[in-house]
Amino acid sequence: MPVLLLKLTLMPSVVALITLAIRRWGHQIGGLIGSMPWVAGAILLFFILEQGTQFGINAVQGIMTGIVALLAFCFSYAWFSKRYLWALTLTLSYGIYTATALSLNYLALPLVASYAVTMVSILVALYFFPVPAAAPKAGKRLKYDILIRMAVATLFTLGITGLAELLGPTWSGVLTPFPILTSILAIFSHLLQGSDATVATMRGIVIGLLGFTTFLFLQAFLLREFPVGLSFFLAFLVNAIINVAAARIYAPARRGVD
Repeated sequence: MPVLLLKLTLMPSVVALITLAIRRWGHQIGGLIGSMPWVAGAILLFFILEQGTQFGINAVQGIMTGIVALLAFCFSYAWFSKRYLWALTLTLSYGIYTATALSLNYLALPLVASYAVTMVSILVALYFFPVPAAAPKAGKRLKYDILIRMAVATLFTLGITGLAELLGPTWSGVLTPFPILTSILAIFSHLLQGSDATVATMRGIVIGLLGFTTFLFLQAFLLREFPVGLSFFLAFLVNAIINVAAARIYAPARRGVD
């Protein structure tokens, strides 16, 4: 019951705070904040609490595959959003996400190789990432939009963690970085503010994947030596340092975009 209560309170709180961060600091910074392991880290924590530490360690291999699939989702959604409405863009991006996850999981790369492939893929994606045509403009807001986002994120989290025992650590790991929060951010920015806002948000998320990937990769080693709280704290510090450095290197795209 305490774990269920945590799921029902932590996920909606994270989504609400990320939404407010975007409204306060802009789409790219909001996307960067959203890329921190708020959801994936919490899902991994739930795996450990419900299935044991070793299950969490074993899931890291699949998580690396899931991150590349998440990257494919962000990259494709940013490009497709420039041409299509949100529903078709989401459908196509989920298709690419699924194809990427299945292909990489079939290759079954070793953990360190998977980490290297993931980090290189992120850097390549950033090089070819689309640039917003103009600064995102303030858009309309749906009534109760934060509540809708909170509900969707909570339902996704309950579904993924509820299937963990059936799926096993590999596929549970693959689904850990499933674009739950990312989909919510993409859909609402696309629907309410258009493609430029969506591209800026997705770019911020991809920049943050450098630290996000490292956080989750480190769990395969830290969880063997430290309690879960300390393991997460140490990796979170590394994640934050990488994010600060990445934010400076990959400054907001020019043309007045923030």
